Amino acid sequence: MKAKLFLKNTVILTVGSIILRLIGVAFGAYLSRQIGAEGMGLYQLVFSVYNFASTLATSGIYLSVTRLVAEGIGRGSYADANDAMRKCMIYGVIVSTVAASALYGFSVPIGTKLLDDPRTVLSLRILACALPFMAFSSSLRGYFFAIRNVVKSTSSQILEQLIRMAVVSVGLTILLPKGMTWACAAIALGSVGGEALAFLYTLVLYLRDRRKRNFTPKRQKETTRRVLAITIPVALSSYLRSALVTIENILIPRGFKKYGATGQSALAQYGMMEAMVMPILTFPSAFLTSFSSLLVPELAEAAAVGNRRQINRLASRVMQLTLFFSLPITAAFIAFGEDLGLAVYQSAEAGAMLRVLAPLVPMLYLDTVADAMLKGLDEQVSSLRYSIIDSAISVVLIYLLIPIYGVNGYIAVMFISTFVNAALSINCLVRVTEIPFSLGDWVIKPIIAVTASSIGVLYLVRGLTFSSHAMAVVVKAGLMLLCYFGLLLLTRAVTFREIRDFRRILHPKDQKSQIAPAPHRQASHSL
Repeated sequence: MKAKLFLKNTVILTVGSIILRLIGVAFGAYLSRQIGAEGMGLYQLVFSVYNFASTLATSGIYLSVTRLVAEGIGRGSYADANDAMRKCMIYGVIVSTVAASALYGFSVPIGTKLLDDPRTVLSLRILACALPFMAFSSSLRGYFFAIRNVVKSTSSQILEQLIRMAVVSVGLTILLPKGMTWACAAIALGSVGGEALAFLYTLVLYLRDRRKRNFTPKRQKETTRRVLAITIPVALSSYLRSALVTIENILIPRGFKKYGATGQSALAQYGMMEAMVMPILTFPSAFLTSFSSLLVPELAEAAAVGNRRQINRLASRVMQLTLFFSLPITAAFIAFGEDLGLAVYQSAEAGAMLRVLAPLVPMLYLDTVADAMLKGLDEQVSSLRYSIIDSAISVVLIYLLIPIYGVNGYIAVMFISTFVNAALSINCLVRVTEIPFSLGDWVIKPIIAVTASSIGVLYLVRGLTFSSHAMAVVVKAGLMLLCYFGLLLLTRAVTFREIRDFRRILHPKDQKSQIAPAPHRQASHSL
């Protein structure tokens, strides 16, 4: 039953994540048409500071709730889970109030001195109001993940985005004629409205769920200690990591200016890279993001009862699945990137940049799932340490390379930082688990399959005329994925038996014996 619930939640989260990504991409395309590339750069600059403030307000809360509630439920004690939830919410009230006050109080020096653009001040003040709502929502969503009721968490996020889009659309209609300052303010108002109403919705769902539970409330000093033991190290590391990321985002447009771009052009280049290209590059990871989120409570429970066999087998299958998934996405961006850029943003330049950055996809996606598994295995501090190392390297390279090489310097920084972060995370995961790795089945055969599929599809569709760039992407990518999956089965890089058996590893009680690899598929290489 638990395996079925996991798969059901994976489907729900995947669908929800795809909807959220589609909303995000559609919203980004709408904003780019309304405020242009310069406006997107200004918007991204404001939200780089807001993201740092949100890290101050929420970091560690979601993971603490998910871990402690899942462990309490795993022990059969909802009273422990309730105590953890209550104390995490108190912690959230305190830190979010401090963060909101700081963002509002220092908005003028941040906007005029740090961001070097007074147009950002009003938006920063508005966004400060969203932080307390965000902290509460983080606790509530962590609770629903821990009890495996992801519909409520996902629906609240979709509601938040829809409200945000509605408020922004109305706000831009009224405020855009007043200039870019007020346009960004309209976007900030959308974020506040979305966070506030989503919080109220999730709170109602939480109170209804809590009333269904029969338990005697109790308060334990041990719970407080455990909450602080998880949140404080994660928070401090996240603060440093987020500060470095914010510095990165500030240095990038400044680096473009030093390279020779005007202020407007620098913001336009920055907006295209961060607000247009990167969302498309990470969009296909919706499935992996959903799956990774569910791995945290699953691995936390397995670790709590010492089930190393399930941990090792789950980690192995997930890493293999991630490689199989990321390689055709990479090929699709390389082969059809121009059509995709034109379909979404009416920008050939964005499409060209997608093709250049496409090789980042496997490392980005592997890092995503490795990071989630490390958090479930109580290695969240290690994961954050690697992110800090990655960001520190990025800051130095951005400072040195972009003023000299411009966009090419930015691309070099992206490749170096992504590789470093992913390599460190994967190495840590291998160290704390035992992952059998087959170079032939995991890497060589999928690369051959995806290369043959891409070349074959490009040959088959040459000369065909499509009604739109979007239709061209759908047809070409669909044909390529069908060919790719068929070749994986043909080369036995993956088998139907492995597909059927994957669900069994989610819960050791669902199987009577260990699923051993077939003799001809023994691991041929060790990480």
